Amino acid sequence: MRKVDDVERFAAAAQRAGWADPSKVDDALQLGITASLAGDHASARAIFRALLIPMSDGDIDLGQDELAQEVLSVDLHDCATRYLAAVYMTTPVAARADALVAALDEANGLSYFSDPIKELQAALGGTLPDLEAFLPAWIARIERDAKPVSPWESQKERWLRAAIGRRDGVAGLERVARTARHPEAVQAWCDAVKAAGDGTKTLRAYETGAALVTCVGWRGGFLDGAALAAQVLGRKDAHTKLKAAWLGAPSLTRLLRWLLAGEPTSATFRKRAASALKASPTKAPRLVGFLEVLVGDLESAARRLARAPGIGWSSSDHPGHLLFPVFAWLLGGTPKGSVRAGLAQALVQPPSPDEDTGFELLDEVGPAQDAGPRLVTPSVIDALQRAEVTQRLTVHERGVALAAMKAAATKRTEGVLGTKRRRHYGHAAALVACCVELEDGTRGAAGTSTWAEALRARTSRFPAFQEALHAPLARARRGAGPMDAPDTGVHHAALKAGRTWTEPQEDDT
Repeated sequence: MRKVDDVERFAAAAQRAGWADPSKVDDALQLGITASLAGDHASARAIFRALLIPMSDGDIDLGQDELAQEVLSVDLHDCATRYLAAVYMTTPVAARADALVAALDEANGLSYFSDPIKELQAALGGTLPDLEAFLPAWIARIERDAKPVSPWESQKERWLRAAIGRRDGVAGLERVARTARHPEAVQAWCDAVKAAGDGTKTLRAYETGAALVTCVGWRGGFLDGAALAAQVLGRKDAHTKLKAAWLGAPSLTRLLRWLLAGEPTSATFRKRAASALKASPTKAPRLVGFLEVLVGDLESAARRLARAPGIGWSSSDHPGHLLFPVFAWLLGGTPKGSVRAGLAQALVQPPSPDEDTGFELLDEVGPAQDAGPRLVTPSVIDALQRAEVTQRLTVHERGVALAAMKAAATKRTEGVLGTKRRRHYGHAAALVACCVELEDGTRGAAGTSTWAEALRARTSRFPAFQEALHAPLARARRGAGPMDAPDTGVHHAALKAGRTWTEPQEDDT
């Protein structure tokens, strides 16, 4: 007890002074850890309470810039968890739920707990005494505070869901998911069903989950999960699940998966693309323009590219990052070392599954190292080749496409220069050089582009842009020559070997 008294006196003095030496706080907290490990929970509770609560309230400053953990060598989360464990172990069963909630509120400023019971078990060596008796009281206590206040799960709603899942299993998680309709609760239910290994139930859970949530991004993730479950089950309607995912949460990834599902013929592929365009589940210029290319309406797609604003290319809805390289590939392929090979790099790689939502939702579409079943995502070039767009391309359409590319390059240049966005000068310069490369190649020999020279003259007062433009223009004119046939497969090797350019992902809208 002498050590406890010493820590309490030290903590009281620190509160009066408003600060404490971090090394001395480390020593005091280490005494609490030692007591906890020895099973002396009463001493651990007193020591941790004396220091952690005033630190959480800001009554003791340790000289940190933001977090106390910055200046301490002990693990504050471990200390907070051991404080909760000490409260649990030193409180009678009937009062534990209230005491634990109060302790969690006290330690809220020091650490975050996603599942207090799980962390208590870890702190106590994997076993929580009297858990069966505690759970009903804990659930009843949390239910008093866990009131829905937003479409997203609050911390206490998460605690409640975890506790119900621990007590009632999958059935309890399903009940919470259907009642709360929070995406996180639905995901937890689907994960539990999937872990049980019943593919049919997994499919139903994901489809139900998609109907429960209102967020389009989450809905798409659950529809992806349903499509994967159908694929794993070997169902004949697996491709219709991919179509449902595209219609329910339109994205380039889901569009490519559905269009190329089952290795369709070119005719079947074009019918699917026409169906997708007619269904019109999205107004995003990028996706609509891409579908117009696939069905052969190149002029409409060109108008979308030409009318797109010069800034905002970081937006997933902007057609530039997709339609510009698509047109470049259609008009001249992507020979090694060319400017357009760099711009078209994104076409040969499957798009990221979270490109439209900003985050990944499911293991099914997770990192490449995931060893489980995954939905395969084709590349944009796979779709262009299956649609046989180049075989139907007319001379007039080539001219329309190049004119749209010039318009887009001009707007991009004017946009980034007008707003002084120097980090995007290289992108605008690459677009201009790509147009010059295609224009010179169309003429059959390198020469002076009247359009490019006029643009350079108008932007002469921007030396940084002129410098950014010099190298890609020189490369474009060195590499100008007869255009490649983009559907020969040459582009894959060229893209892998050629230099690439990627625009920084900062928002420039």
